[in-house]
Amino acid sequence: MITFNRSQLIEAEFLNEETIRFNGIQQDHIYSMEINMDVRLTDGQITAIEGLMKRYTNFVCPQALPVLQATVGISLREEGWDRRVMKEIGRLGCEHFAEIIIECGRCFDPARLTAAMWESLEKDPGLDQEQFMQTWIDAHSEYKE
Repeated sequence: MITFNRSQLIEAEFLNEETIRFNGIQQDHIYSMEINMDVRLTDGQITAIEGLMKRYTNFVCPQALPVLQATVGISLREEGWDRRVMKEIGRLGCEHFAEIIIECGRCFDPARLTAAMWESLEKDPGLDQEQFMQTWIDAHSEYKE
């Protein structure tokens, strides 16, 4: 029997009040790729990105690393940002990197919500978390689930 397993892990770290850094890893039995991507909190703009290929199929794959820089300046708030990433990174560089970037981007708003809740829980441990989430989402029209 042939089996296949692909794992993807996205982590977020708030570097300061202006920047969140995503670390995305995708690996399976053939590939192992990693992205570090800094995003400005105010507008969702990608400000820095770096990639690492630990395992890949052929000598052409590492040529996709410089292509990642095309994402710098893209805002996770712009309409169709994910299609743009797939077009500019997936087609011209590496589809695996594009998939990781898109998953990191999809975690942007949930990470912001989580950070806000954490801060509020530190001030009020008895906080009604469901109410907090609904209030926060209502106050942030840019939030995308």
